Formats: sequence, C-alpha cells, structure tokens
Amino acid sequence: MRQYELLLVIDPQIDDEQVESVKERVKKFVTDNGGEVAEEDHWGRKKLAYKIGQHAEGNYYLAQLSLDPAPAKAFEGTLNLSEEIIRHMLVLQEK
Repeated sequence: MRQYELLLVIDPQIDDEQVESVKERVKKFVTDNGGEVAEEDHWGRKKLAYKIGQHAEGNYYLAQLSLDPAPAKAFEGTLNLSEEIIRHMLVLQEK
C-alpha cells in the first residue's frame, strides 16, 4: 500500500447533498479496492486563483488515503470522467 494525498475541486454549482455524494463515492472506491481513507477535510467553497472553464469558485476536499498503485491509476481515470469534479490532484506521499 502506498500513501496518497487527494485534492478535489468540486463544481460550486451543485448542492451540498451532491458534494457529500462525491465524497462518499471517493471513500467507496478506495475501500472497495482494499484501501483506506485515513483523514479527510472539506474546506468548503473558496475562490479559485484563476478560472477553470466558467468557474471562479470551487468546493475543496482534501483526503489522505492508502491504496495500491494499480487501483490508484484507475481511480484517476474515474476522477477525470466525473462531471462534478472540475479539477483533481492525486499525489504520492514520500515516507
């Protein structure tokens, strides 16, 4: 298992219930693939440093997780396809 840090910028136009749904899908994917979400933090809606598409704000979500490399690569593909996520970054943490 490797340790990753995940940062999501979620579409600010969706409601809080849908934001929770995105967070739950992230946790479900990780646990279904034998991983674990060690820590998570929802920063809420923040102004972006620059526009992403038509968005000037985003809902930020940060999670520390452990996951094997193969599911992590598939996870990034899933994040790319999600319409609610306008930007993501999955970073391998140094030990």
